[in-house]
Amino acid sequence: MSEPYDKGQSPGQEHTGWLGMALEMLKDVSVVIHASVIQVRGSAPRAVGANMLITADNIWDTIGGGALEFEVMQQARSDIDMIHVSQVAWHRRVMDIALGPDMGQCCGGHVRVLIEALTIADTPILRMLAASDQPLLHPLASGQPLALADSELGDKGAIITADKTGFILPQRPYQRPLFIYGAGHVGRALVPVIDGLGFDVYWVDIAPDRFPAVVPKGVSDVIAIDPTLIAAHAPIDAFHLVITHSHALDQAICHTVLAGEGFARLGLIGSKTKNARFRSRLGKAGITDDVLARLTCPIGIELVTGKQPARVAISIAAQLAIWQQELDNEGEIS
Repeated sequence: MSEPYDKGQSPGQEHTGWLGMALEMLKDVSVVIHASVIQVRGSAPRAVGANMLITADNIWDTIGGGALEFEVMQQARSDIDMIHVSQVAWHRRVMDIALGPDMGQCCGGHVRVLIEALTIADTPILRMLAASDQPLLHPLASGQPLALADSELGDKGAIITADKTGFILPQRPYQRPLFIYGAGHVGRALVPVIDGLGFDVYWVDIAPDRFPAVVPKGVSDVIAIDPTLIAAHAPIDAFHLVITHSHALDQAICHTVLAGEGFARLGLIGSKTKNARFRSRLGKAGITDDVLARLTCPIGIELVTGKQPARVAISIAAQLAIWQQELDNEGEIS
């Protein structure tokens, strides 16, 4: 069985999008297949826009696993063999798959998967497109190269749409900013656990020696004598997790976020007593009740109990996933 392509990276470890990874893979092989879910009807393992890369020996990312992914991988590798012989340019085809009758999967839905070949001869064009970091138009028919999508279609991380002639996909999924304040025991346990959730992680603490010797790939360690300055300049779509060594610093960060221009979610580690005291103090400091209601404390899910850092980290990670899901259901990007 093939192993996921690592080369020192995996989905969630780096901010590398699928095209950047395809270019890395083309340093070792002559053909990479890019498989994208372009349409879903009914229940399916992944949503429209899920994609993966396939070579003769490796894969990167996933379109949902199971029988569907196995069949797509088999078909992709047949296409690789064909391309080695025919040398066809910009080979593409669309697989129409009924998950129940065709795959024997309980999902019972129907998916369309675009199979497109990227070859070593295409690398000059691919490099140019990758440098733009803009959404790409994927024709559904063979022979036409990838191209930049119309810039008026929206945010580069939000476009996933298909029609009868082409499919538009961002080069990398949207990554919500996540600010984690505190690199103590819980912070060190948490950061590796959330790898793969798709956040742009900023890990903030007051001194270099607060961080581990090796910070995980894809995580930006931010040294700030006053972390409230970081909180004050965070984008309005950010999640904030406050887990520092100091109650006074926790309160200052929470006040900065709550009194600022906007935020997506704010979580604070602590007991019910700490929660009550902080709400009282923040209220006296001018934070209104409706804004205070957006503070989640204690952070984490109640079903996971215990104070060991690993358990706390798992509980907080679950809370983050719930927040992502809530924003998905509200129609926002997560």
